[in-house]
Amino acid sequence: MTCLLQTFLRRYARGEARALTPHIRGRRLLDLGAGEGWVGAAVRALTPAWTCAADIGPFRLSKDPYVVYDGKRLPFGEGTFDTTLISLVLHHCATPEPVIAEALRVTRTRLLVVESVYRSRLERFWLDLLDARLNRHRHGGRMPVPLNFKSPEEWRTLFESHGLAVVTMEWLGSVVERLFHHPLLFVLDKSPL
Repeated sequence: MTCLLQTFLRRYARGEARALTPHIRGRRLLDLGAGEGWVGAAVRALTPAWTCAADIGPFRLSKDPYVVYDGKRLPFGEGTFDTTLISLVLHHCATPEPVIAEALRVTRTRLLVVESVYRSRLERFWLDLLDARLNRHRHGGRMPVPLNFKSPEEWRTLFESHGLAVVTMEWLGSVVERLFHHPLLFVLDKSPL
């Protein structure tokens, strides 16, 4: 099961990287909540961007630079990265606000946030069921599963409350993939000071 799951995750990461690359600004990218590190590695294969992954546990399977941090404060200075990617992470946080604030601290220009969203009770039911089951098999069952899914409007409101400008929102994945999972990319720019 683990080998099959990792094959699926690598394939998904390559598709996500193709969708993300047009939105990356600058040459330094942080993949925050990187898990295995597949998305950052796929982005690096498509762009000249230097990527660094960070997560709360030693989950790395890719060869890219990887930092394990305490989930509170990233070990980087202010504005270290041009773009920060937070992919399918925030719904695993009991409170996503501190993660967003810390990402903003280490990012100069842009945040790319991919989140599973729902638009109906049925979509929420499927997200709860599928995400919990899938993540039970990742990282030896150590992945936090608060499952704090939100609607697209709720995420947008949260991002705007942090002073982020929503540049665009794009649905990711194939039509078939979106039957059960609805990943939405939020391209967010920091407001100039």
